[in-house]
Amino acid sequence: MVVVLLFALVRGGRPERLGVLINVAGFGATIAFRLLAPSSAWVPAEGWVLAIDAAVAAGFFWLGTTTTRFWPVWAAGFALADLFMSICGALLPRVPLFAYHTGLGIYAYLALGALALGTFRLASHAAPHIRDGSRRQWLQHLKETNS
Repeated sequence: MVVVLLFALVRGGRPERLGVLINVAGFGATIAFRLLAPSSAWVPAEGWVLAIDAAVAAGFFWLGTTTTRFWPVWAAGFALADLFMSICGALLPRVPLFAYHTGLGIYAYLALGALALGTFRLASHAAPHIRDGSRRQWLQHLKETNS
């Protein structure tokens, strides 16, 4: 996780840095909750953890709709799958906690993989409007080049 986040911070553009912020905020909030309430923090669909996961999914969705990058769409999908895993873990009490937490980890690593791949695909010599990744700036660039 640290390697991917540092890679995105150093080489990525604005969307990748926002993706790092979303990942760090979700990770930090989850760790803080688990340290403050260790007895209920590992239970499927615990309210606070579910709220944190929903915020992460919403953050990646927002990032996917406001930037020109495609990787946030994948990260949002993996975060949404993480939410469904939590809800299904609560609805199906016979699912072992090991399988539940392994599933959550897999989706988290897939979201990190999407961030890493998106950062890797960004050319190191990309133009400023591409590094910025904003749809607004991209449209302004198109307007300027077509005039």
